[in-house]
Amino acid sequence: MNPPTASRWLHRFAWLTATLTLLLPVTTGAFVTTLKAGMAFGDWPSSDGYNMLAYPWLSAARDQFVEHGHRLSGLVIGLLSIALAGFAWSVPCGRTAKYLAAAIFGAVFVQGMLGGARVLLDRETMALIHGDFAAGVFSLMAVLVLVTSVGWESRRRLSSSAAGRTALVWAVMTTALMSVQYFLGGVLRHLKLGWAWNLHPWFAIAPLVAVLVFAFVVRSSESVMLKRCAMTLVGLIVSQVLLGLAAWYVRYGVPSWGVVATQESVSQVVVCSLHKVLGMLTLMMSVVSVVCVNSVLPTADRRETTQSAEFDAPMMGVAT
Repeated sequence: MNPPTASRWLHRFAWLTATLTLLLPVTTGAFVTTLKAGMAFGDWPSSDGYNMLAYPWLSAARDQFVEHGHRLSGLVIGLLSIALAGFAWSVPCGRTAKYLAAAIFGAVFVQGMLGGARVLLDRETMALIHGDFAAGVFSLMAVLVLVTSVGWESRRRLSSSAAGRTALVWAVMTTALMSVQYFLGGVLRHLKLGWAWNLHPWFAIAPLVAVLVFAFVVRSSESVMLKRCAMTLVGLIVSQVLLGLAAWYVRYGVPSWGVVATQESVSQVVVCSLHKVLGMLTLMMSVVSVVCVNSVLPTADRRETTQSAEFDAPMMGVAT
């Protein structure tokens, strides 16, 4: 298989893995947390003593159905990550893609162990760590999708060092603020601490402003890829803020308006779970934006930049 063909197939494989990760373990995990079904089973990796593949989950009660579905989806992604790493290391592609695929396999393995520890230790703190680490795993997958894409190979570098550095600062700041906000959301969902209840909705303003400034900074950039990243990020965070307001409404109601939330209603379960999923998607896009900015910096600036890993452009067929 020649390098261009290998890169295309690796890109498709990475897309498949990332998409199924979002649709399967990420989404089912969000529903597990919303429904408080994380301890539906007291054992792991077995389920009520059954082998994972032998448990009759389709006829199980709600909590067992959701939790076992989450476990099975994690197994699927584990197998996919093994195949992805094996494929990346068996075909001619850049070292960056190979290392990312290997890192994804390792991260998926660790994520599975964290999920097991959450059950065996029965600690909400472990559930928080499990949920937060998932965002890092998903972001790694998205970066692999990016660096194996055709657009990555044909990307155009910025001509202005100053503009590139400014964009990088705001991209990194956005990712840092997004990470804090994602953590606060996890604290609120898992630990239900009062300070997080007060801080999480108001802190959302910070990453929103950072994203808007980042988009403003790159609005006239020569890089189409960078502008697309920024616009996608704007769309995601605006949607996330609106969904967050909806989640707050169905979760806590508005007592001053006489609105009382119905606990575990269909609207509450769906909206709160989707808010979690979209939050991970938004954080992932901010990480991708950092990689995008770093990749289009003038060559001299990229050698001096230490915030992101340096990519192997010649092996990826990148025009410099």
